[in-house]
Amino acid sequence: MMAMIQLRDQGGHHKRICFPTWTPAAFRLYLTVLFATSVLVPGLVLGVVYTRLARAYWASSSGLGPLATGRASSQKLFSRIFSIVAAYWACFLPFWAWQLTRLYQDESLGLGPTAQAYLNFGVTCLAYGNSCINPFLYTLLTKSYRQ
Repeated sequence: MMAMIQLRDQGGHHKRICFPTWTPAAFRLYLTVLFATSVLVPGLVLGVVYTRLARAYWASSSGLGPLATGRASSQKLFSRIFSIVAAYWACFLPFWAWQLTRLYQDESLGLGPTAQAYLNFGVTCLAYGNSCINPFLYTLLTKSYRQ
């Protein structure tokens, strides 16, 4: 990002402002690669890793103790894992869908500037909200925290 920004003098009072130097096509490519490398691939890895974790837990708990106890704790674990993965996608997918739609759709999607600003603000807050939701998912839903 820093390589594609140029610092320019603005006005006569020693004001400086950063201007992007890339073309719209280069910016589209940049955001598409950013989406793939910072959301899509990590999200898929998160899903695969948690699925493998759930399978390993299921295999290890199925042989220990009474079946009902193992199943009840497994169900809680699976719901916790599903909550973590679902929260990730629910928080980041709307933001990136909005960003990429604006890049690849030539029209304004039938929304006025005010509606677009509110939508942009909302999906940005949702994306940042994932960082607020994660501590709750990882700590408040555990049995030791409730006790």
